Amino acid sequence: MTRKPDRLVRARNVVLLSRSMEVSMRYLRENMMRTWFPAQYFLVALTLASCSPSAAPPSGTPPNAMAPTPLPASQIPQFVDPLPLLAVAGGTIETITAPSATLSMCEFKATVMPSTFAPTSSTYSGTYVWGYRNGSTCPGSGTPLSTYIGPVLVSTRGTPTEIQYINSLPNTAASRLSAWKTSTDQTLSWADPLNSEANRCAGAVVENQPPYGGCASNYAGPVPTIPHLHGGEVPPVLDGGPDAWFTSDGTYRGHSYYSKAGTVPNGAIYRYPNKQEAAPLWFHDHALGVTRLNVYAGLAGIYLITDPALTLPAGLHPIGLRQGAGGSIDHVTPLVIQDRMFDTTGQLYFPNMGPNPEHPFWMMEFFGDTNVVNGKVWPYLNVEARRYRFLLINGSNARTYELSLSGQPLWQIATDGGYLDKPVRLGKLTVMPGERADIMIDFSGLAGQTLILENHGRTPFPNGAPPDAATAGRILQFRVGPSTLAGADASYNLAQGDALRPPMRRLVNPATGMLTVAPSKTRQLTLNDMMGSGGMGMVRLLINNTKASGTRADGTARTDFTAVTVGGVTEYMSEASAEGETEVWEIVNLTADAHPIHIHLTPVQVLNRQRIDLGMYKMAYDMAFPSGASMFGDGPPLTYLPSAASGSKHGGNPDIQPYLDGPIQLPEINEAGWKDTVIAYPGQVTRIAVRFAPTDTAAGVARNYSFDPDAGGHGFVWHCHILDHEDNDMMRPYKITAARGAARTYVMGVDY
Repeated sequence: MTRKPDRLVRARNVVLLSRSMEVSMRYLRENMMRTWFPAQYFLVALTLASCSPSAAPPSGTPPNAMAPTPLPASQIPQFVDPLPLLAVAGGTIETITAPSATLSMCEFKATVMPSTFAPTSSTYSGTYVWGYRNGSTCPGSGTPLSTYIGPVLVSTRGTPTEIQYINSLPNTAASRLSAWKTSTDQTLSWADPLNSEANRCAGAVVENQPPYGGCASNYAGPVPTIPHLHGGEVPPVLDGGPDAWFTSDGTYRGHSYYSKAGTVPNGAIYRYPNKQEAAPLWFHDHALGVTRLNVYAGLAGIYLITDPALTLPAGLHPIGLRQGAGGSIDHVTPLVIQDRMFDTTGQLYFPNMGPNPEHPFWMMEFFGDTNVVNGKVWPYLNVEARRYRFLLINGSNARTYELSLSGQPLWQIATDGGYLDKPVRLGKLTVMPGERADIMIDFSGLAGQTLILENHGRTPFPNGAPPDAATAGRILQFRVGPSTLAGADASYNLAQGDALRPPMRRLVNPATGMLTVAPSKTRQLTLNDMMGSGGMGMVRLLINNTKASGTRADGTARTDFTAVTVGGVTEYMSEASAEGETEVWEIVNLTADAHPIHIHLTPVQVLNRQRIDLGMYKMAYDMAFPSGASMFGDGPPLTYLPSAASGSKHGGNPDIQPYLDGPIQLPEINEAGWKDTVIAYPGQVTRIAVRFAPTDTAAGVARNYSFDPDAGGHGFVWHCHILDHEDNDMMRPYKITAARGAARTYVMGVDY
């Protein structure tokens, strides 16, 4: 590759570090993002920034790239306005129960900030956001909407739901969201609708070397999006994979794009089968390399699957609580919790600090200083002195929430994949990005009190800095009034602890942390990260030391991976599973932070966790490479297939067994159910049982999906659900071999 003169490289570094330092210091003053910047980075940045105090933005950066000024969270009023109630909770915001719908992705204004917020230089008339809106037209420029979250789709098990998604977002030049103008990072592996990356960066990008010239430019063009039904048991072509995107002008599509016939050019029709057990799902954008921006802008909604045939205990209702047999229904209240930042005019602010020159506009993890619930900054909710049911969704980019409520217990009744066997009493509830928790709170005896839902989650989790108790540590205020019930609360009585459901199918005995079924194979897979030259920030995060494409750092392919070509693009897969089989995945976290690992298509059950001697294992890991030193991005050090060195496990990594440090740790009591997003803690191996079959399939029964799990040929993905991580290669495709001769009742080209 042709190298630029050293003086240009040095000048480029000065510019990047200067602008990084300016914004970084703002963050330090706000007590945010204090732990993941290496100390030497600030020392070098300070030295270089002082040499170039008035450096211009990098080439290709829009003129307004550094214009917004972040607003400290301490200057935003708290608990001024009521929580926006999504319609399933008795509010007026969209709920869709019909078997078909059209959802448009739109840009509009919403009253995200408190009604008493007063900008310093203008009048606040709403915050520009993106969101899914019911119908084929977008909101006008008149009165702002009350939220960007939603809608709530309530589906019935066994009845398909057909949705036409229409991308009606403006071109980046016309958008009023600064993040898409200033934080798109084209040095990442991303959708790249205009296919300009190869020409723009030809001869300039070298692994671990700074980009310069056009490589550092932000994107200008039509916006790519693709909705993903998170937790959905759906065919691969309906999964909303990262390469299935389509643009707002209807011109460009990813190589995995698919739609049922009859859609508009800038849309896609997905017909979901809804065959799975009742569960609280959600849907959000998943476009390659820009998921963090699209979800941050507001592209997220809720998708509840209910099962009329499921026998629930007295007082519980498929979408809420019931006051006795045949009594009134108190609907579940969704609480979509997200952290955000705002500028001094009340608009969304997304930093583009560029902690390393390799990816100048990408941040390792975004942590906002302000909490937003259902699209409203620090709202309050009036409740009565009785029991309530809430659906919690962590919709943040990277923040982990550890939730508590003024000493009151939180009772969890369902996880990502559906109801638990019995309610679980918690003093503190931990939810990482992508996780859901169906909980109940009993406000009986608390009339006249005010309670605050608090957050204790450290950033990064779990060993970073605690949140500012006065800002990021506060989420929602409950104002408890007297009960208006005619008699005693006749909803589901938590104290009795009655079974919530017929016993679920168990792959794991949660009391022992051991399997109850025989696995077909065990995979041992690592989580890896790489710091830039001289500690200049994180460059990339990987699963099993492998890029999303499956190629090595030099672009060549490994012979122990499987080449899969879809739409003219070849990817190299390593995880190839068989329909109906159960596997054990041992996820070895070699990074310093926890990661929420999300597997598309199939929920899993947590076996156990166990600490490892991280230093000794890393030494053995590095030495296992052919060169005797770690080769980041080249895949695992050993051949992927089982070997004596891997302990007869798939994955290509040295056997973790000799480096285990201490007894196994049982799953948390509220993890004893189906999960599609599992926390992998640093310095530990997290073991999960993965079965590629419907969750209600009995052990030993060869039951298949209603659809072909290999339809379209491109499979599914699994990844870290910290959006900033998955946008920078912490994602891998995986493939399922369909059972031969299986009868399918949901057929591609016919049913979807």
